[in-house]
Amino acid sequence: MCINAVVGSGVFLLPTESYKLLGPFSLWAPLLFAVPVFILVLCFAEASSHFSEPGGAYLYARTAFGDFVGFETGWMNWIARLTSLASLSNGFVVSLALLFPAVGTGAPRTAIILGSIAILAAIHLVGVRYGAASIYVFTFGKLIPLVGFILLALITFRHNPIPASMHLPGPGTDWNGAALFMLFAYAGFENMGVPAGEFKNPRKDLPSALLAGTVAIAAIYVFAQLGAMSAIPDLSKTNTPIATAAASLIGPIGALIITIGALLSMAGTNSGTVLEGSRMLYALSLDRRMGPVSYVHPKFRTPIVAILIHVSVAATFALAGSFAKLAMLSAVARLTTYLFTCAAVPRLRKLNEGFRTPGLIIPILGTLVSLGLFFSLNLFNFVAAAIALCLGAVIYAASRPHAAVVTDRA
Repeated sequence: MCINAVVGSGVFLLPTESYKLLGPFSLWAPLLFAVPVFILVLCFAEASSHFSEPGGAYLYARTAFGDFVGFETGWMNWIARLTSLASLSNGFVVSLALLFPAVGTGAPRTAIILGSIAILAAIHLVGVRYGAASIYVFTFGKLIPLVGFILLALITFRHNPIPASMHLPGPGTDWNGAALFMLFAYAGFENMGVPAGEFKNPRKDLPSALLAGTVAIAAIYVFAQLGAMSAIPDLSKTNTPIATAAASLIGPIGALIITIGALLSMAGTNSGTVLEGSRMLYALSLDRRMGPVSYVHPKFRTPIVAILIHVSVAATFALAGSFAKLAMLSAVARLTTYLFTCAAVPRLRKLNEGFRTPGLIIPILGTLVSLGLFFSLNLFNFVAAAIALCLGAVIYAASRPHAAVVTDRA
């Protein structure tokens, strides 16, 4: 589930975006940006080892800093899941359009976006076991063709991109944009703790899954980027780099196999996003009076109202935006989640024994990485983050905590 949560569209579509931003040096982008990401993962691994309850970063921040900070953290995490689902739904159409160009615009695009989201919603409405099963199937479906492409590209190795990649990009390079795009490519690990209450042994299994999964993901990204650049020297000329690279190696059948893998990849990540995003919204509603959001179906035992709200708002975002813009907004929304989780780690250590990073160096570095990314935002992204935080504060103020209701009745 960790690999599925992260390896969505990033490995299939973002190599082109990183190449546009960094040129040949983008060969090193997956490895370079894996370092700060792994620092963040270490903080989440430690935080997750203290809890068996659902909520993820929302739970960590609320325990360490109180209800308001916790709510804002959970709220921004939910916004990130919304925009991620919307972004990958657009990426799904982009990949499908490689096979059927007519579906990339107009009414066909609308129908595919709405249809793909509706199918995932239906799967998750009828029970968590069916949603989890879909994630497992999609994960294997995307890894098999992806690993096959990597092996083929590295064996043939038509072009050597390493010499050109040894030169740093020139002045005017958008390093901040590159960092946010690569953050989106690695993002998703922070949501592993959201449905923790439905795992068998989350305090033990989540830290190891996060660490091992992130190492495996970094290896996949590095070799996929190398394979794509060895097959196509200039990735900026294609919107589907892995599929186009496969086509250049073995013809149309290669593009077909990779496109199917990309479709399964994004469908799998979207399935995980529906699971994790709806559970985050549900977790927020458990502590605040937010109408019927906390309703659980008596037969399916799923938060059907939270699921329906999550997919409906995501579908609206998907129809109104594009893959790249929504991916950027998703990365921006995650920064609050990263910041407060890293800052919470020292306080959470007082709860019980669990996974430990040495001293305070990792939480401090994680906090600095999060702050550095946050203050490097351009004006549009900074304003978007501020508006989202203000909207969350309004909802927090308008909703009453359940504890207050119990006190009134008493």
